Amino acid sequence: MCLPGRCCSVISRPAPRKEVVIKHYLTILAVLVSSALLATGAGVCAGEPNPLATAKPAETLTNDSIIELQSLNLGDAVIIEKIKASKCDFDVSVNGLKLLKQAKVSDPVIQAMIASKAPSAPKGALATPAVAGDPNDPNAPHELGVWLYEENSGQKKMTRLEPEISRMWMPTGMGFGSAIRAVLTGLHAAVQVSSRRPVCYMYFGEGGQGIAGAGSPNELPLARLTLKEKTNERLLIVGSVAPFGGVNTGIKKDALRAVSAEKMAAGVYKITPQEDLPEGEYGFCYLVSGAMGAGKMFCFAVR
Repeated sequence: MCLPGRCCSVISRPAPRKEVVIKHYLTILAVLVSSALLATGAGVCAGEPNPLATAKPAETLTNDSIIELQSLNLGDAVIIEKIKASKCDFDVSVNGLKLLKQAKVSDPVIQAMIASKAPSAPKGALATPAVAGDPNDPNAPHELGVWLYEENSGQKKMTRLEPEISRMWMPTGMGFGSAIRAVLTGLHAAVQVSSRRPVCYMYFGEGGQGIAGAGSPNELPLARLTLKEKTNERLLIVGSVAPFGGVNTGIKKDALRAVSAEKMAAGVYKITPQEDLPEGEYGFCYLVSGAMGAGKMFCFAVR
């Protein structure tokens, strides 16, 4: 628009040509595509190695790896986390465990090595109390408890001894010296073995979960039970009446059977009688608060 009395000149610029606009946008598009290709590694020339696509092979931990880590004075927590985060191929056979102990590998680390052999549950699957690994291999992780181990013609077999709840029997009007008995229903245990020195394994768990309240083999002594056929019961004297109405607790010495307890890993013990067991009924006994609490027994029979 011109003001009165003045002349205005309008400078007009030519509109950009259509071909120029298209070329401009194609250039921008080429830059964007090139950047995307470089980001994904697709821009590497054929025949040349792609540093972005090249991955190192996964590290596999072995017994030697653990021994080497132990020699570096790394803490147990560090080594265990390394085991959890790595692919593992451990030898946890009896010979493998012996070599680990000779190398002074700690029990918590060995327990983590054993646990790594357990198969992983499918994603989304519910956890079950089933035994992990080979249920007949004593070196594999097992459900907490007492397990009887047998080997026949090279075939291994492990059987869990289910706990039996005992009840107390105290004679009416009992006087000083009268016996207090723990009583189990039935004359015979469900599990029978032919070996005179049956081998058992106790799995207490690394976290101290325990077995029926017991935290070590010392709290589960092996005792021979007596039979009372008239009432179809197995009995064990677990105390007696003391003077002035008190109670003496503890299993009678003649019923106890000495055993050897060899620690195989954290919370895992191999239990072996020190002498042959005559035919009869036996049980690993846990007495809660002495005789008055009775408790649980893990029983088997030698036949």
